[in-house]
Amino acid sequence: MSELLATLRGALTELAGRDVPALADEEVRSALPELLAAVNQVGAVTAAIVGSFDVRDLSDLDACKTARTWLIAFGRLSQGAASGWLKRGRLLRQLPRLAAAAGQGLVSIEQVELVGALADRVGVEAVVPFDAILAELAATAGPAEVAHGCRRLLAHLDPDGADPDPAGAFERRELTLSRSGSMTYLRGRLDPEGAAAFQTALDALMRPPGSDDLRTPGQRRADALVELARLPLTEGALPSVGGERPHLGVLVTPTMLYSGAGDADRGPTGAVAPCCRPDPDALVQAGVPSLPDLPWMNWVDEVPPELAQRIACDAQVWRAVLDPATGLPLEVGRAHRVVPHWIRRALHARDRGCRWPGCQAPAAWTDAHHLLPWWLGGRTDADNLLLLCRYHHHKVHEGQWKLKVDPTTGEVHVTQPDGRPYELGISRPYSTPNRHPRAA
Repeated sequence: MSELLATLRGALTELAGRDVPALADEEVRSALPELLAAVNQVGAVTAAIVGSFDVRDLSDLDACKTARTWLIAFGRLSQGAASGWLKRGRLLRQLPRLAAAAGQGLVSIEQVELVGALADRVGVEAVVPFDAILAELAATAGPAEVAHGCRRLLAHLDPDGADPDPAGAFERRELTLSRSGSMTYLRGRLDPEGAAAFQTALDALMRPPGSDDLRTPGQRRADALVELARLPLTEGALPSVGGERPHLGVLVTPTMLYSGAGDADRGPTGAVAPCCRPDPDALVQAGVPSLPDLPWMNWVDEVPPELAQRIACDAQVWRAVLDPATGLPLEVGRAHRVVPHWIRRALHARDRGCRWPGCQAPAAWTDAHHLLPWWLGGRTDADNLLLLCRYHHHKVHEGQWKLKVDPTTGEVHVTQPDGRPYELGISRPYSTPNRHPRAA
């Protein structure tokens, strides 16, 4: 396999080096269908490898909790893209004829996903008897015809919809949140009992609209859902997370808070003030200015200064002084054996989440790890603590992975149990939006 992959990469490198604008019209015309077929083949092989990687649980060898987190870290994929590869890999493992056609370059990823959507509705076991028919259809027709065939199969296999099955409905419950720009999108489904409880609570908070209420029904439902989340936060009715009650956290500089201007740290020319300027990068050198530092909110990332000001009107304010160049704490507080809440807040402000390279676990899901153990004289202050998710915390203690933190830069270096450096490189602390947060 390694020799074939080396040959493939070499051929692709040679193709990428060709002067495409200099090619003759016939060369471009004949190359395009061959390249599209090759893309289909590479996609099919990749899906097969992903499926095998998943079923063998190989992600743990690279200190990744699941195949999905491995794809996000090592493949530099979004969560949606990583989930897509896993779904295609699992589907093609169970539909060998479709997988073979895709492996010949005859079936595109788009067509595979159409069959996958059908399998999601009726179950892949119901689709298996039609594997050969779907493979032939996809190999000889376009996505529209494949979608039509899948609709026919859906009507045949499930003419009246699924039979009532409370247990099965409960197992199919799900909720996903995804970011697009400044908005967060919710997508999910609930079993009948859960849906009834949710709609009852939502209805109680929506209330009949008044004559001056210009909100749409969708906006009223969104407001009620947010209020449903705020009530237990306000009343302290939720269990503790990371040693303290859940709360909405916003990290904001005093200048942003009191001026409300996103470019308050900038001089007359719009340049970042010298004390806050990161190392010059390629875009800065090309004349592209850095973005202004903005307030940062748990689970959301950057938010407008005006939003931070509004939240601060009714909030508890705590202070953490960080070095603007490295993100390392300059003032954090006292040392305790058990990490107190004021130090954990400083860690949240500094690390923003698990500091393991490539890990995206949010700060609320992390433990405070002592770099030098307490029983060996290690202090409980921010200089000797690092946020790690439970999985990677286990890797350090039970798995014999090693962590080393550079005290001058805050960079985290990981060493594998056999002494080799971790392939994803180092994890850098978050300092400004113009540097890669926690990324290698």
